[in-house]
Amino acid sequence: MPQTRVSPVLRHVRRLAGAASPSEPTDAELLRRFVAARENDAFALLMRRHGGLVMGVCRRVLPRLQDAEDAFQATFLTLVRYAPTIRRDQAVSGWLHRVAYRIALRAGQDTARRSAIERKLRTATVSFTAPDAALRELQAVIDEELQRLPEKYRAPFVLCCLEGKSRAEAARELGWKVGTVASRLAEARRLLQLRLTRRGVALSAMLTLAALTEGATAGVPASL
Repeated sequence: MPQTRVSPVLRHVRRLAGAASPSEPTDAELLRRFVAARENDAFALLMRRHGGLVMGVCRRVLPRLQDAEDAFQATFLTLVRYAPTIRRDQAVSGWLHRVAYRIALRAGQDTARRSAIERKLRTATVSFTAPDAALRELQAVIDEELQRLPEKYRAPFVLCCLEGKSRAEAARELGWKVGTVASRLAEARRLLQLRLTRRGVALSAMLTLAALTEGATAGVPASL
């Protein structure tokens, strides 16, 4: 396995051991390097860090794998084009989550306008069970409501709840104090739960956590 590839197991071990190494560049540093010199290695590392998050969003909105892969690629092409416009106070992970959701949503709307035959073929490719479908639907609702949170709440939520980073790691990425991350994360959860309740989704704390973490990210095919 190439040394630059970080497995989910290794990421979990790192989280248990504590915050990421101070020598490891932050997303903001990688973004600056890419914008300044179009450094391919910096962009590749951003893709490896957040590819699972982006693919997870695309797969929840677009059940057909090919559609999700197209949206995945479009998301990172958008990052290539608009990287210079990302503000210094914006988290790259939150920006990618928002862009991936919007691209996948538009792709899904386009797909819905296809002919009845195409819709039947698309339905035939869906292989998940009814419980899986219900969970995907719930996760899609969460993704939708997450877009409506202010950036200061969405950013720590994406990093901690969707990408599994510790509060210390999130604080380092965002340039905040750990206490700030903790308080804004708690407020993000409160706002999200309130909005879900308004939509008729009543969840216990355990079920909320399961819905947010199970399938939050997806594997990215090597070809992508």
